[in-house]
Amino acid sequence: MATRKKKTPLPSVGAAFAFKLEDGRYSMCRVLLDETSQQAKEMAPNSVLVACSAWVGESIPEAENPELRPILHLTHHSWKNEPELWWVSDPVPAEFIPLGIIPPTREEQELARPTYGYWSSLTFQPLLQWRWDHEREAVLAEDVIEKQKEHERWEQRAQARAKYLAEVTLEALLEHRFFPGWKRYPSKKATAASRTIMLETVQQLLTLGSEATESQKLAVLQHCIESFNAIDAKLNHFIETEERENICAEFDAIVHACGLGHYDCLADTWREW
Repeated sequence: MATRKKKTPLPSVGAAFAFKLEDGRYSMCRVLLDETSQQAKEMAPNSVLVACSAWVGESIPEAENPELRPILHLTHHSWKNEPELWWVSDPVPAEFIPLGIIPPTREEQELARPTYGYWSSLTFQPLLQWRWDHEREAVLAEDVIEKQKEHERWEQRAQARAKYLAEVTLEALLEHRFFPGWKRYPSKKATAASRTIMLETVQQLLTLGSEATESQKLAVLQHCIESFNAIDAKLNHFIETEERENICAEFDAIVHACGLGHYDCLADTWREW
């Protein structure tokens, strides 16, 4: 009989860990509440509340260093002085360096709130905040450059999308695998049903032929979206933000392929999600 793998225990209250930042320096975090606390039971069972330190230094610190205690509060960019802490349930990463125990105060423990993340996510904000406090002009200049690059990337994607929509055909969509990114979510049942709806819509439009009227095509397209309304209601409303965007993007390709590309956001006319 195979033995069940034991769950890696989460650290206790006060456990402190150093971690390396992107620029080679260090920061640290510590546990404010463990999984036995009432707050954990109410907000995040089987999790510990971890707070990131405002400290950034050149070498691995000693737990006795009083500069480690202040909790990082984020003020860079659009942050509004929010404490960097959240509940984590995954094991402490192997690269995190145990420092010992830094007992939290009652006031620190009362900062608990229902926010969730991972240990690894704690490694980003200390450096971002430090640079905001000490190198703000450089950060703002980098932001301008990144914004321009993002605009250029957006334009490239928009141009590629426009080219695709102008050239896509129903025959090509008949061989297309709809929703390739749907793997872990939605469920297999929802994914299969969604792909069937899209494929049947393409087949129905092809069956209508090149002489089909606009009203005939619209009737098929309306049935497509109404079918999504039905399976969304039947399958616990699986269509969330990302799924909605995916469905509308795939649907728009069908709309263009059947010659109705002059309609904008046609799915919005009938969708209930």
